[in-house]
Amino acid sequence: MDKNFNHKEIEKNRNKKWIKKGFFSSHDNNKKPFTIILPPPNVTGKLHLGHAWDGYIQDTVIRYKKLKGYDVLFLPAVDHAGIATQTKVEELLRKQNQTRHTLGREKFLKEVWKWKDEYYSIIKKQWDKLGLALDYTNERFTLDKKANEAVLKIFVDFYNRGLIYKGYKAINWDPKQQTALSNIEIINKPTQQKMYYLKYYFENQKDFLIVATTRIETIASDVALAVHPNDKRYQNIIGKHVIHPFTKEKLPIITDSYIDKKFGSGVMKVSAHAMADIDIIQKNNLEIKESINLNGTMNELALEFKGLNRFEAREKIAEKLLKEDLIFKIEDIVSNVGYSERSNEVVEIIMSKQWFVKMDDLSKLLLDHLKTKDAVKFYPSRFNKVIKRWIENVYDWTISRQLWWGHRIPAWYKDGEMKVQIDSPGAGWTQDEDVLDTWFSSGLAPFVFLGWPQSEEKIQKYFPTSLLVTGWDIIFFWVARMYFFSLDIMKDKPFDQVLLHGLIRDEKGQKMSKSLGNGIDPMDVIETHGTDILREALIFNSTPGQDIKFSNDKLDSAWILNNKLWNIIKYIYELENVQKTKISDKDKWISNKLYVLNKNIDKFMKKYDFTLIYKSIHKFIFEDLSSWYIELSKTEPNKTFALELIKKLLVILHPFIPFLTDYLFEKLFNSELLENDNIKIKKYKDIDYIDNVIEVVKNIRQYREKYNISKKEIIGYYISNSNFDEKSISMINNMCNAKVEENNVSLLKTDNFEIYINLSIEHQNKEKERIRNEIKTIEFEIQRAENMLKNQNFISKAPKEKVENEEKKLKLYKEKLKLYKEKLN
Repeated sequence: MDKNFNHKEIEKNRNKKWIKKGFFSSHDNNKKPFTIILPPPNVTGKLHLGHAWDGYIQDTVIRYKKLKGYDVLFLPAVDHAGIATQTKVEELLRKQNQTRHTLGREKFLKEVWKWKDEYYSIIKKQWDKLGLALDYTNERFTLDKKANEAVLKIFVDFYNRGLIYKGYKAINWDPKQQTALSNIEIINKPTQQKMYYLKYYFENQKDFLIVATTRIETIASDVALAVHPNDKRYQNIIGKHVIHPFTKEKLPIITDSYIDKKFGSGVMKVSAHAMADIDIIQKNNLEIKESINLNGTMNELALEFKGLNRFEAREKIAEKLLKEDLIFKIEDIVSNVGYSERSNEVVEIIMSKQWFVKMDDLSKLLLDHLKTKDAVKFYPSRFNKVIKRWIENVYDWTISRQLWWGHRIPAWYKDGEMKVQIDSPGAGWTQDEDVLDTWFSSGLAPFVFLGWPQSEEKIQKYFPTSLLVTGWDIIFFWVARMYFFSLDIMKDKPFDQVLLHGLIRDEKGQKMSKSLGNGIDPMDVIETHGTDILREALIFNSTPGQDIKFSNDKLDSAWILNNKLWNIIKYIYELENVQKTKISDKDKWISNKLYVLNKNIDKFMKKYDFTLIYKSIHKFIFEDLSSWYIELSKTEPNKTFALELIKKLLVILHPFIPFLTDYLFEKLFNSELLENDNIKIKKYKDIDYIDNVIEVVKNIRQYREKYNISKKEIIGYYISNSNFDEKSISMINNMCNAKVEENNVSLLKTDNFEIYINLSIEHQNKEKERIRNEIKTIEFEIQRAENMLKNQNFISKAPKEKVENEEKKLKLYKEKLKLYKEKLN
């Protein structure tokens, strides 16, 4: 073995070997299944660090389950990502002075398919670098032929059941992408704005009402002013009229309980281009007057401002009203504004005829299922409440998109008639131009990717899937939709468990982004450090629901762990091969420690707590194996046993360090690690005395180091509360350069023992000085605690727990003081 491990040599072609041997694509129907569907990355670009983290977690679980004897299926997939991918291709076309419209639908879609093929190829190469245990014989795409058949079938079925309908409603609109959006595709961002306080004069009077608004550009859409029905300030003006400051038309003053009495003056202008306003307009049978076009420019209602961009019109209209003394005041404020998640354009509210999924029955299905014992289990569990809160307040889902890339809606039109069916009804019928929201097809993934509706074979074995691993930020976009779609269509939940993680942030806690220049390409890290190191840096700092702060320190810690493992195995590998049939107590002891490690990993994997798994692995490698077993065995090493132990250790560690463990297993044992799915570790009795020996040795060594006692100087010691046998005493003496002597001076208390150390006069004086300093500190703490507990103000006002805590501290300090005074004497 080389002096240091070389990640490039270790990882070279290793994933290709796993694929060639079919370790994750060969299935055994006699074994219990365990299924994960990879959350499909968008074909909009390369994988980022978040994808790597997500993939590593799933891969770790899959390898762990395989080595526990499960038939694992880790299914790879990518998402067509309608609006996101179309945006990328349109940007590319603009650089070539073309648009999708100049190309036409058919040619444009060919360009998008070319983009998809190029980036899917890149993604697969990245999966290979990451070493994900994917079954490529079952890979899927959200826009493949089979997925399209499923999507169209469900659309038609839902339409026939009244769960999908076409309606003219207020919707979110992206003026840049020229498409409808659903509510959860909107990101609310704090935005610097101006609050305009407008004057609305009563007809034929000098009195006016003040109305606060940030959206002065929608003033041409005003059809009323509204106040809260219980607002005492305005009871006498309800039903009266004011003069529109811009169009000079008469506007009625109406009431609605939606109005916030505390906002502005408590009077709201009611216009189009806001969901709540449109709801009030429709309740009062008023006219909806839209003043903003689909592209974000003003229409003829805006009079002389027709054709201006809505934000430019905002400023111009404000200038006009200021000149006419129709603005009372202007304030600078920060308020939330809705932006399109994909284009980062400020969203507009418009009335539009779109397709919707009726959510009443579907949300009830999900809510009812969450109350059952069979409910999906969320890690962390708080997300059960998060999904419940959202589904309780869900709107009907806008599913039509004014795009060309996606599943085209199976609706057909002719002479004012509409038919919803998969195939064209015949000559003269025109298909709907719109496509479906990407999340519609993604929401069907758990069963469609397993072959539904074409085949039931994989459904019967692998559905519901076992685990979904994804970021908490798409719990509404994706997780909830998969949940209610599966309950409705398959009459079962989509997965047993959901493990949610957070975001990867830089070491300062900032979100990684191109604009901040703090993004990290996982492929660059793999090139310099290796995929095992990146994996450990991510998963060993992974706690369900939490963000990660990524740093070079985490990469360094992973390298140190792997290097230590390499050096231990190199040491054992190069031991002289002396045949031994009998195993020693030291061998039994380390076997027990491996047994504990394996049990701890099993326990922590149930909750996906990888940070605790790391602590267990670190303790075993650095303390149990390296610090103690190697030292204990130096005088009479058992290479045969040690190699058998390493064989089992490599299997246990494989899910977390797959490349290095597979390489070492192959090199040392000339066989395949992934074929060892049933390792057994023996637990021995009556060897706990070695833990006691280690505790004493560790503390005596620390004592020697603390007082700078030469390693050549024999330390005299006596253990007052133990019955160590000769064998144990001999081990302690040899490992500490010590001997048993009574009448010693210094008391050393460990977790389980009282050890008296015989010190030289020089060291005795140092020890006395240390004890006196300890006594001073303890006496100060006793005085502080007693004063606090005499203070009646503290006793009466402080929480009961705090008072009890101080009483416990005082008792402990007094016990310590007694002990230290005894030591000094």
